[in-house]
Amino acid sequence: MNDSVVRSTDRILSLAVIDGEKPKSSTGLVDTRLFTGDQQLHLKMDSQSSLWYFQYSNNGALPLALQGRYTGFKAGIKFAEEYFRKRNIKITEVKD
Repeated sequence: MNDSVVRSTDRILSLAVIDGEKPKSSTGLVDTRLFTGDQQLHLKMDSQSSLWYFQYSNNGALPLALQGRYTGFKAGIKFAEEYFRKRNIKITEVKD
């Protein structure tokens, strides 16, 4: 990919359950609409602060762990990968 291409400041993460296992979290709940497309997880850049943050497309309440701010897209996506891996979920695609 050409590094000079301007990427979107609003990227959508596609998620899938790993190997057919049930998704899990510390509360026992993961928004299953993330797997059907009824809910989307965005990683967006705040134009004022240039910090990246997560947001649901349907204004659902994000888990507390995903309410942080990240200095770059790579830092945010790395956090999301680790967070979801612990819950038997993987990021399958990042859409600009």
